[in-house]
Amino acid sequence: MPIKGKTLLHYVPHGINSEVFRPVDTSDKNLIEGKKRFFNGNEYDYTIFFNSRNVKRKQVSNVILAYRIFCDSLSKEDAKKVCLILHTEVVGQNGHGTDLPAVKEAICRDYVVYFSQRKITPGEMNLMYNLADVTINASSNEGFGLSVNESIMSGTPVIVSVTGGLQDQIGQVDDNGNPVEFTKEFGTNNVGKYKKHGVWAKPVWPRVHDMHGSNQTPYIFDDMVDPRDLAEAMMYWYLIPNEERTRRGEEGRRWALNEGGLNAVNMCNQFIKAMDYTLANFTPSEKFTLHTTKEQVGQIQPDNCMGVDFGKVDIEKVQKEIV
Repeated sequence: MPIKGKTLLHYVPHGINSEVFRPVDTSDKNLIEGKKRFFNGNEYDYTIFFNSRNVKRKQVSNVILAYRIFCDSLSKEDAKKVCLILHTEVVGQNGHGTDLPAVKEAICRDYVVYFSQRKITPGEMNLMYNLADVTINASSNEGFGLSVNESIMSGTPVIVSVTGGLQDQIGQVDDNGNPVEFTKEFGTNNVGKYKKHGVWAKPVWPRVHDMHGSNQTPYIFDDMVDPRDLAEAMMYWYLIPNEERTRRGEEGRRWALNEGGLNAVNMCNQFIKAMDYTLANFTPSEKFTLHTTKEQVGQIQPDNCMGVDFGKVDIEKVQKEIV
């Protein structure tokens, strides 16, 4: 909040422990044994990994539908050599999420889907990322998306919907090649103003932008991606040779360790800077201050900014449609 011309705000990004989440050589004994144990001795040419909660905004059913479309696009023999791993609650709890085995049986019974819901250690999770060829997060809104950061640090490429904090992890750059800067006027790239991104990511731009909310969060964009676009992203990584996928995954880890700053060391350093900044600029509050609800953050957008440019209605186009 602004105090006497100063803004006491310092962004501290999430950071992943690069010693825990790291690439593992394909000859590693633990990885080989882990694959055999998890897949019951079966081998696959291409594995898609989902690691998140079974709640509506995570769009798990859409991931299954996209996987069905992807598999339908392959020959029957090739489709037998791919699999989808869903590391999540199999059945949603307390009215959230859905019955994923029922979804799988209804629309994806002919293709291989593994369910994983046992709680595992960070080291075991790192092996999961390493046995996968790509990690997917198709959330319609997302504060950050830790599974994507973990996957990138593990050297595994990602498929992400362009929404919320997922955008901070795909290396988006503007037309001049500079990292995209978000402001109150441009708070999200969910409409695809900038298309360039890091080679480790395949972003999927939403087709529908639904504004909704709750009493606690009056408004938030729900950015819905089309499962057909997700299927194309799955095919994108499928068609890229293993060696090239590995190279792109390694570039993602290098970026996260350096200019991306999505590592534990940078997170700790930024936290220290934030504390130093706050203490150096701290101004005690008045003993008694009156505030109204209109002053609270979230009730109004600053300067009436939307944060994203949806453009205006093309009146001439609509007039031409009138008979």
